[in-house]
Parts: sequence; C-alpha cells; structure tokens
Amino acid sequence: MVPRSPSNSSDSLAQRLARYEELHALGVALAGAITREDVAAIVLERGLALVGARAVSLFLEREPEVLELVASVGLSERFRDRYRRVGPDATVPQVDAFRTGAAVWLRDPAEIAARYPAAADLAAEEGDRAWASVPLVLDRRRGAIGLRFSRPRAFDADERALIEAVTQQCAQALDRARLYDVQRQLTERITRLQRATSELSAAVTPEEVAAIALRELIAMGARGGAVLHRGAAGDLELVLAQGVAGAALARVAAPPPEDAPRWIAGREAISTASPALGAALDPAGEPWAAVPLRVEGRDAGVVVLGLDVARALGEDARNDALALIQQCAQALERARVFDAQRRLAGRLARVQSTASALSGAATATDVAEIAAGSMAAIGAAGAELHALDRADRLTHVPRGGAARTVFPIDAPTLAAEVVRTGRAVWLSSRAELEARFPAEAADPAREAQGAWAAVPLLASGETLGALTVPFPEERAIDDDDRAFVRLVASPCAEALARARLYEAVARSRLETEWSAGVLDALFGAAPVALALFDREMRYTRVNARLEAMNGVPAAAHLGRTPLQVLPGLPGEQLAVRFRTVLETGRSIESVTLGETPAAPGTSRRWRESWFPVRVGGAIVGVGVLVVEEPLRAG
Repeated sequence: MVPRSPSNSSDSLAQRLARYEELHALGVALAGAITREDVAAIVLERGLALVGARAVSLFLEREPEVLELVASVGLSERFRDRYRRVGPDATVPQVDAFRTGAAVWLRDPAEIAARYPAAADLAAEEGDRAWASVPLVLDRRRGAIGLRFSRPRAFDADERALIEAVTQQCAQALDRARLYDVQRQLTERITRLQRATSELSAAVTPEEVAAIALRELIAMGARGGAVLHRGAAGDLELVLAQGVAGAALARVAAPPPEDAPRWIAGREAISTASPALGAALDPAGEPWAAVPLRVEGRDAGVVVLGLDVARALGEDARNDALALIQQCAQALERARVFDAQRRLAGRLARVQSTASALSGAATATDVAEIAAGSMAAIGAAGAELHALDRADRLTHVPRGGAARTVFPIDAPTLAAEVVRTGRAVWLSSRAELEARFPAEAADPAREAQGAWAAVPLLASGETLGALTVPFPEERAIDDDDRAFVRLVASPCAEALARARLYEAVARSRLETEWSAGVLDALFGAAPVALALFDREMRYTRVNARLEAMNGVPAAAHLGRTPLQVLPGLPGEQLAVRFRTVLETGRSIESVTLGETPAAPGTSRRWRESWFPVRVGGAIVGVGVLVVEEPLRAG
C-alpha cells in the first residue's frame, strides 16, 4: 500500500470507501490478535500504512503515570533509548496525550518546536515534519500511540477521525489481549496450584512437602526459601532449605507468636514478630519475608522466603504464595500425623517383639539385655535394670559381664527413689538431674547422658525394681516416649518375676540334688543296714549292708513290701510296727526273728529301730535301722 499524499481538501468518496475497507480489515486482523505482541505487530505494520505515517510508537502504562515504549517501527535507536521510559514530568506528546486524554496534533516543524522545543532537534534529525499522539482509552487511559510523518499534515477532521479510529481499535484489541493474558495467567495459576495441591496431598514426609512448596514458591518469584516446623520441644526445626543458607536456621529458639500477621515482609518486621528467627537471617542477604504455618489456629511452623530484588512479588503472586503455604501447612500436618502413626506402629511392633523375647528370658541379666536393646526405638542409649531383693537392697543387674552394684533402697539415687515412691521420674536435662540427684550427676557414667526416664517394675502389685532409660542428649521426653518406656517396663517386670522363680526353682533343685547326694553318701557309708519306706510300706531306698543282709539285690527291693521281698519274715508284725510309727510319729525299738534268702533255712535275729521320716513337718515315710544279733541257744 502506498502512503497517501497530504491534501487540504476532502478525499473523494472512493478514497473514503477504500479507507473504511482498510479500517475494517484492520479491525478484523486485530480481532484475531490474542497477545499484546500480536496487537502491536498488526498496528505497527498495517496501521502505519493506513494513516500514511513514517514511524509509529506504542507506549503503555507499566507503573502509575509512567509510560514504557513497548513497540515501534521507523524509529532510530537513539530515539528509542531516549524515550524507552517516560515519567509524568517528561515534555513529550505521548505523556500529554496520556495525561490529558486528548490527542496532540502538530502539523509542521514550527508547531513541534513551539510546543516541545527540547524535542525539536531530535525530530529534525529523524526527518519528522508532523507529529500526532493519541491516547489509548477504553475504561481508562492505558497508554498512547505516537505517529510521525515525513511531510507536514493538515490533520483535518476526516484524517483525525481515521487516526482516532485506528487508535480506538488498537485500544480495544490491547484490552482483549490483556483480558486474554489475565485469563491465561489465571488458568496457569490455578493449574499450578492444583498440581501443587495434588502433589502435596500425596507427600508422606515433611521433606517431600517442603521440597514441593519451595519449588513452587521459587517459580512464583522467590529467590529461595526454607520451611521450618515446630518440634516437640517447641522450637522451630529446619525441614528443608533451597537457595538460602540453612545452617543458621537449623534450630530457632522460638516460633513466631500466635498473633503474627499472615505475611511478614522485611527482616525488621520478622525480628519484631520473632527475634530468634530474625537473628538467624543474614542481614546482608536478600530481602526477606516470612509466613507462619497455621493448622486449626495452631502455629505449626514458618516458611521463610528470600525475595528477588529484580523481580518483586506482585499481589497475585503473593496471594498464590499464601494459598500454597496454607496447603503446605495442611500437608505438613498430614505428614506429621502419618509419621506419628508410622512411629507408633514401629514402636508397638518393637514392644511386641520385646515382650516375645522377654517371655524366654531365664535370668535377670537376660531381662536387662533385652530391655536395653528395645530402647533404640526412641533414640535412647540403652536401659539399666535394678532389682529389689528381700533385704530391701537394689542390685544393678549387669550387662556384658559388668560387676554388680548393690545399694540400699534409701540411697539418694534415681532408681532408689522410683522404687521407694512407686512413681516414674522424667528428667529432660542434666540440670534437672543435678538438682534432684547431685550424687548421681557426679557419676562419670552419667557424663555422656543428657536426659533420663525411670519407671518402677511392678508385677502382681509388688515392686520388683526399677528400669532407668538414659538418652545421649538433653531432650523433652514426650508422651509417646513415656508410653513406650512404660509398655516395655510391664513385660520386663513380669519377666523379672519369672526369672526370680526360675532362680528359686534352680536353687531348690540344687538343694534337692545336694540333699539326695548327702543321703546317698550317708546310706552308702552307714555301718548298719538301713531302709526307707513310703507310706504304703514300699521300699524306696536300701543300702548295701541291708542288701547283703537280705541276700536280695537293692533294685529288687524298690517299690515292693517286706512281705513280697522277704517271705521268711513275720510280715504282720513288721506291718504293725510300721503303722505305729506312721500314726504316732514316734520311734520304736523291736526284735525280729526269721530267715532271709541270704541264709535259707537258718533262723536269724535282728534288732530294729523304726523312726518317722518328715519333710516340711509332714511324715512322708518310715525308716528302719537293722542290726543282726547272735541267736541265743534256748
């Protein structure tokens, strides 16, 4: 298309129709533009030819009252550099058109020099002989279009109407592009938040939650950040840091207060809300912002953001960040609950395995070893078992061959107090141990420990001792830790009771074996014949002298009565003597005449001493001592 020559008369009807057709075609092309860049390209290429301009510049408001050159055609690099950004005080036609909302028409160099003397030299160098600046107005002023012509222009009513029509179509197209861009950005924001929400809902650990949140916050414009959650002791503990120094944020003494604002901008404001958190931030670093994490009104932690100086977070980005951080808070709470359930399941499994192992413990040392091994589940440095004996003394049950330590129940020690009072003791710091048990705090064995839990060992209502659980560092012993110690202590007490019973049975067996050995030795070494009968008058034991005297092997006696073994003796007389001793509990002396297989057909005489055999005060049998006497001739 060839630019039209200026004319002081009205165009012909054909020229007007041609312009209307071209204006309509421009409108159709602009209707299909969906981005600001598309609009600018169409206006600069087709609008330039339509109005016969040498150069076109498009200015849009980027900041309040500040115009930015976003596109141009036909302008020199010097001109673009000089007018890339123009403020409200600049004396250029575009600023006046934007500020007043009225077009500026400068028909020749004289009018340009008269109204804008500072720009006259540049206009002459550029070859400009006429200028026109028209505001871009829709619901409000949004910018201005500048037109430059190589020849003077009359700017009559028809030409002005044409230029203003082109400008109006440009404004409408730019507004459509703006709305499209807003819709696109909104869709992207919603999609991004939905994706992040979906990922956060699937995260099962605090580290996964923090990684997702920081990735999205950095994509929104933050330089870096850190996620901290409130630990069991109430301090802020670092979950994850990206793009910022996390070492100083590893543990912060106190979380932000409950009434802290949702968005805390600047290090000074953060320091006011939480001095400890503000002190952990690098004062020479990037601008800081902090957002507390809240779940059901409870302060669960904080997200700290390092902001990019060159890319400030706009209102939309800040709102998105707040929404994302709230999702992060919910996800961290879910991760905390999941982790608590996982730890609880692990601890219950450890309690069950410990109880199963304790069911096979036969000694107190076995109990101590199993109890110590179970405490790794809560990060403890083992366990110490103290057993209470019948003399009210506490014995430290050794592990690994260590020596036993015995001390009275009134000793000023942690275990002794637990046994005396029957109440558990929880000490979270060395200072607490020194305050309550200074003598024990001075024990070198306690130097590498920082917290202690001690519970009584109770079985069938009886206190059997104490279980002490030391931790390698100072820490708050929370409810879960206390419950675990108590759950382990219960089967430990039962196992200790069984171990005592096993030990008692073992001692009884040893004593029985010793007594039987002594009895065997006495029977074997006795210079007289001996026999023991049960309550049914059956032989239970005979010695070698009686075996020789009767002429019957010892094994043939056992389980049989004298009448069955020795039919040559007066069985009824022997039975009467046996019953007399059994019923009266008194010893008797007697004489028996008869014969035995040792000397068949020969009458013999024996003097007998019958005596009761008692166990625990009860008569369990009868013994007899036999001495053979010479038979006197009658």
